[in-house]
Amino acid sequence: MMRWLVVLLLCPAAAWAQARPADAFASVIQDSGHHAAVLDAARQTPEWVHEGCASAAFNEAPEIGVYIPVQFNPAGAPVAGEWREGIVATGCGAAITLNVLTKVTGTATLATGPLLPGGTIADPVLQNAAQANALVAAGGIPDSCHDAYVANTVFGGYEGTGTAQQHAAWKETWTLSLCGVVKNVVLHFVPDGPGITVKVSPSETTNG
Repeated sequence: MMRWLVVLLLCPAAAWAQARPADAFASVIQDSGHHAAVLDAARQTPEWVHEGCASAAFNEAPEIGVYIPVQFNPAGAPVAGEWREGIVATGCGAAITLNVLTKVTGTATLATGPLLPGGTIADPVLQNAAQANALVAAGGIPDSCHDAYVANTVFGGYEGTGTAQQHAAWKETWTLSLCGVVKNVVLHFVPDGPGITVKVSPSETTNG
């Protein structure tokens, strides 16, 4: 019998994806200053700090994940919104998607920072909370280890009988790097009322 570790989060399930836009949002995404900030944030991803190389090429991922719809004032400046952009790094072994969160913190004022890498569709709140579950399933951080991070995430598809993606459960495999020890943890994300229940089991955890 599996032992489940469960956390209930009162937050949205995931970003809704849209193709790169051709409206006012496009001017924000295509701004050279914003692009530089996104690339800088992507390079701060712990996995990239450890595994990156000087010869890497960086390309924009084809979709944007919107967590909070982007709003503009009459002058066309963004005044609210939160979204995810992906930067695909190639040329240093296997390609990896480095995800970046941007928040509108004031009129025409943006803040950027790294999210977990890979294909996770969990929103930032869910990502942060689920890391604790993943660590428990992996057996915790080894003694004297001060270099633990999520090295990659892989979306494993929708589960159950939900007909609409926003109401369906899904699973992901997260790869944890724990001071040289690599663990692959399967997480199940299950909509539960206003939140998301995250389930993990040590029996589904494998060595990397």
